[in-house]
Amino acid sequence: MENAKLEKALKVQLGKEYYTQKELQYGNSAGVFLSPYEYKEFLDYKDSLALEGHKNIHKLDLKTFNSKCIYYCKGEDLSCLLSSFFNVVIDDYIEHDSFLSKRFDQSIYKSRIYSEIEGTLNVENVPTTRRRLKELLEEDAPIKDTNDVIIKNMAHAMKFVESKPKFCKENLLILYDYLSKDSLEEENRLKQGDYYRYDTVDVGKYHGCPASEIDDCMNSLFNYADNLFKNGGEELFLLPHICHYYILYIHPYFDFNGRTARMVSYWIYLLLEGDYFPPIISEAINQTKSKYYSAIEYTRNNHNDMTYFLKYIFQLTIDYVLCYKNLEIVDRISKNKDIVLTDTELNYLKRIFISYEGKFAYYDFLKYAKVEMSKQGALKILNKFVNCGVLVEVDTPSKNKIFDLNKGVITYRLKFLNSKAYKK
Repeated sequence: MENAKLEKALKVQLGKEYYTQKELQYGNSAGVFLSPYEYKEFLDYKDSLALEGHKNIHKLDLKTFNSKCIYYCKGEDLSCLLSSFFNVVIDDYIEHDSFLSKRFDQSIYKSRIYSEIEGTLNVENVPTTRRRLKELLEEDAPIKDTNDVIIKNMAHAMKFVESKPKFCKENLLILYDYLSKDSLEEENRLKQGDYYRYDTVDVGKYHGCPASEIDDCMNSLFNYADNLFKNGGEELFLLPHICHYYILYIHPYFDFNGRTARMVSYWIYLLLEGDYFPPIISEAINQTKSKYYSAIEYTRNNHNDMTYFLKYIFQLTIDYVLCYKNLEIVDRISKNKDIVLTDTELNYLKRIFISYEGKFAYYDFLKYAKVEMSKQGALKILNKFVNCGVLVEVDTPSKNKIFDLNKGVITYRLKFLNSKAYKK
């Protein structure tokens, strides 16, 4: 492919939107038409620029096993997201008297555990699950099944990382032991004295890092993180997400790699000494799993171009923060009307904000909330939201009641996940 076409494609990628392979090949949005062979050339071109130190293509000092390097492209698209992240997320959180700060301080521990369990076990009955969490973690109820073991393991793992141990090989093994205790099949357990798996593993259609290379790769991650903690730099606030992806990429264990990766992201956030926004990533991922796996797939398929994964994570984080800002407003309005919304009801409302695609009925709400309840129970909750002013009833010939968000109350639109639905 001619250099001019390669340069044009790169210029497009560094513009307002970072396009996927399909979008660049069909060109309807991007304005660039690359054949499969040309796209392969384009990926090689970006690799070479990353290795040469291109000003907009940042190579990460991490070892790879199936590509020349790991990098991200900081064009207009990602730069705007990062700017929004600082403006929307960090600036709000450092206001210590804000609803958002207080709410996360009080609930992050429980919500984090719940979201991890939900993502792993596909739990749908939210109230029952929350009651069981309270029974196990606050009332020390006896363990009944594997799900209870996982809950306890998550609690122990969180207490470990909340003690802020150094991010290193030895402590990662301790974390993994907490997460996997009494939960692994015999063939998925590590050998005595080993830090990582001893055999190959497949990750869907991908292969994990060869067992003989895992130690070197993971050591590169520990060294990379250590250097950032010591010297700072722009990539420091990306570190939780870089670690998250890298552990998924290397897949150092036979099982529980995803759970470990998300817990490591929480660990890194804690080691940042509160300078950055507390993590709500697992909670958000559970609501947007298909986009999560797509972001990982795009990154893997594009020579470990982390731009796709970073975009997803930051877009998701911003949306969730805007969601909590809306909850703050609704909480204040409802109290002015002498209506008290419980934590469970606020959680349902949060699910509506995140999943919202337009007008909806009670059965849509049940899908959003991932909960089983009767039609009457769902309508009782939705009618309470109407009384609060956050929802409105829509006139319709349908026998079922139809609801919509009161966009006069929803101050903060979720700009990325459901932007079209939130327009007035």
